[in-house]
Amino acid sequence: MEDRIEKILKDANVPFEFIPLPEDLPVDVPSHMKFYRDTMQHALATMIYKTEKGFIAVSRRGDTKVNSKKLREFLGIKRLSLATEEEMTGLGLTPGLVPPLGLEIPLYVDKKVIEADYFYDGTGHKLFGLKMGVKDLLGVNKAIVGDFTTYEERYTKKRVLSGITPSGNTLHLGNYAGAVKPQFDLLEKGVESFYFVADLHALTTIQDRNRLEMCIINNVFDYIALGLDPEKGIYFRQSGVAEHSMLAIVLANYIPFGLTNRMHAFKDKLARGVSKEKINMGLFNYPILMAADILLYKPGGVPVGEDQRQHVEFARETARSFNKAHGEIFPIPDPLIEKGNMSKVVGTDGERKMSKSLGNVVTIFDEEEVIRRQIMGSYTDPNRKHASDPGKVDGNPVFIYHDIVNDDKAEVEDLKRRYREGKVGDVEVKESLFKAHMRKFAEARRKRKELENNIDMAREILEKGAEKARKVAEETIKEVYKIVGITNKLNS
Repeated sequence: MEDRIEKILKDANVPFEFIPLPEDLPVDVPSHMKFYRDTMQHALATMIYKTEKGFIAVSRRGDTKVNSKKLREFLGIKRLSLATEEEMTGLGLTPGLVPPLGLEIPLYVDKKVIEADYFYDGTGHKLFGLKMGVKDLLGVNKAIVGDFTTYEERYTKKRVLSGITPSGNTLHLGNYAGAVKPQFDLLEKGVESFYFVADLHALTTIQDRNRLEMCIINNVFDYIALGLDPEKGIYFRQSGVAEHSMLAIVLANYIPFGLTNRMHAFKDKLARGVSKEKINMGLFNYPILMAADILLYKPGGVPVGEDQRQHVEFARETARSFNKAHGEIFPIPDPLIEKGNMSKVVGTDGERKMSKSLGNVVTIFDEEEVIRRQIMGSYTDPNRKHASDPGKVDGNPVFIYHDIVNDDKAEVEDLKRRYREGKVGDVEVKESLFKAHMRKFAEARRKRKELENNIDMAREILEKGAEKARKVAEETIKEVYKIVGITNKLNS
């Protein structure tokens, strides 16, 4: 078969490469991609199916799986099953070694393959692999392109990870909607969940030991009061797991300066008039450490708000760069972002995202009068001069907050309708919001009051969580250190 493929490619005058393979190399795709030191997105897997219309070949990317329903609909067939070993032998093919061209049966290629510029696949011979460009392949094999795959879960056990920087004394609605609630929802669904207090990141702005410690403790009180069960989720302090810093040092060597230079935390400082000479390296390196935070635990997803998407994309690029050099070590994590207004909660100023540093927040655990002032001072529709004027609901911070905290959905819809019609004033809408806030978080606020003097409990939770987190982190560091050729006491 490889001789036939070589003739086809030479006659077509397209570049290609036959790659000698070790005799003991397993025939599965992950083993081959690890040998090539490349990622699964550059793997091409070709399979043989049996239908009522005859045999077909289907090529997909290594990080996807065939969706049988979509494939049946695309082909206009009812019956679809993988060919047996005997049937493949009858077609002159070897299971696990089906090449992507030179076949005597119809060939279909999933459209996600086109997103990659090159691929690796088999030649039909165990001792030779094939590498060539995707466009060249499609020009030679005359395959029909369709949409019939979905991205594959990389681990049988789902895992998510998220962290919060303890830069203030209390959580706000932006934290809750963008990260905390989505995290807790996943935990309740049985997803393995890692949460960490990002105290190393906090050093970019907090360099007072006592203040940092209280910010960390308050974060624990906030999360536990809101319902985090530390027996279900793994909750820990970032600096309690030294492997975060260890992995960051390694990954820094796989990240180009230009990528870090474009990150918004650094650019925001420059935009505010801060000179490069005054920006500390902790802030500049923030995305590198965050990539290590994520990849250390090999999660499938990272619950974040829209404003943090760039950091997750940075981690994804870092994983790809490392995997390209060393094989499929890190899964490519997905940013898990709530839809609509929940993805990026606007602050009370109506302009920028809600942020403690900007002072445009509606907090959860402050005193009632503080929260009332925050809500009553919130921006609404600037073009609405009187309560009888029709108002804008979409993008209006007060209605965004209603969607987050008000469990009386009928009341919310009534307020929105009357606001659009000019039949309700801003004060009534805000008073309703304050009452909804108090109802929503009444139990959490009560519980936090009970917790706030139990500092020893908070420290114990973080320490126990760090013990659990280290078991996973140590395995990753062993694997990474071994593959890059450095050592420490964990793998010496």
